[in-house]
Parts: sequence; C-alpha cells; structure tokens
Amino acid sequence: MPLHEPRPDRPVLCVDMGGVFFTYSFLSALTAWAESADVDADQLRERWKIDGPFDAFERGEITPADYLDHLRRLLGLQDLSEEQVAAGWNAIYGTVDTDLVQLLGRAEVRARFYRIVGVSNTNTLHADFWRELYREQLPVLDAVHCSHEIGATKPGAAFFDHVAADHGVPRASLVLADDIAEVTTAARGLGLRAHHYQGAADLAAYLDAL
Repeated sequence: MPLHEPRPDRPVLCVDMGGVFFTYSFLSALTAWAESADVDADQLRERWKIDGPFDAFERGEITPADYLDHLRRLLGLQDLSEEQVAAGWNAIYGTVDTDLVQLLGRAEVRARFYRIVGVSNTNTLHADFWRELYREQLPVLDAVHCSHEIGATKPGAAFFDHVAADHGVPRASLVLADDIAEVTTAARGLGLRAHHYQGAADLAAYLDAL
C-alpha cells in the first residue's frame, strides 16, 4: 500500500479454504490410488501420514515431482505413473459451502470488512486444481493467500503477518474463520479475532457480534 494512502479502518476477514469454503477428504485420494494400483485401500491408510515432506510441500520448499515421488515410495505405489499419483492427490475435493458464498456476497457483510480473502495451507498441485475446480465461486473472495506461495503455514505468525502486510493492516485487524479449533486458538494468541467455523449461520451470528 503506498505510503500516502490511509490505513484501512475496517478489518480483513480471512476465510479458510479447505474445510470451510469447500470440503475435502484425503480418504478420497487413498481410494483413488487403491483403485489405480489394484491394492487394498486399508493398506494405504496404514501407510499414509502427514510428515515432513508434506509440510515442506505446503511451504513451497520442494517440487511437485519430488513430493509425488515421496508419496510413491511412502505408499508403495511404484507401479503408478506420476500422472496417476497426481490424479489421486487431487481427488480429495468435494463441494463448496454455498451458504457461506452467499453470506460473503451480502452487501452488509462486505461493507463491514475492508477485504474478504481466502487463506489456505496448501501446495501448488492442490491450489492449481481447486482454483480451476471452484472458479465460479472464488470471485466472492478479493484474494486467496496460500502457504506454498508465502513460504509459511498458518497458524504461524509469519503467515498472518504476510496477509496483514499485503492488505496494509496490522495483524490485529485480521478476523479468521477456520474449521480447526487449534488454529483459531493459536490465532487468538497472536492477537487476531478468530472463529471456529461450524457453518454459515454460526459465522453470520459471530460477524454480527463483532
């Protein structure tokens, strides 16, 4: 924001993407891989884990090819091509919360906030996929901030400081809606206002009480 422009006097609403804006389940990826490899999905479920390479991928520290190769070795999917592993990786996505989209589009809600943005711990393969999958609903957001582009994940201070700086507001001017209670608790500890998302009606009530 140019130095001559005044600092916005309204907060920025940060809406988590996966689990709030749209649904997802890694079980769908395991099912897709099992079908492609003709193996038992329960075996893949036992091997699957969110590990160091997963976190590094969400921070943009390793390439898609490196992470897919890690998945192939972790899950024993050496017989699958990179394209098949990537297809399973992107099979996790479900439906958009249309009630939320309608809420975020209301004039009275938009007037309450300087900007309404999406925030996501994600990786380049996933983000590229869901940006296309949900292209009709995403314009309700003024911007989307992804961890792999920032180089940090929420609920770390570096993630929220990046978002705040991008919109010319202090960290305390961010309001977060997230489906993970641990994330909202940590965000409050950093000075944000945060709401544990359990549906659009519940969020509407929270925003009315701000």
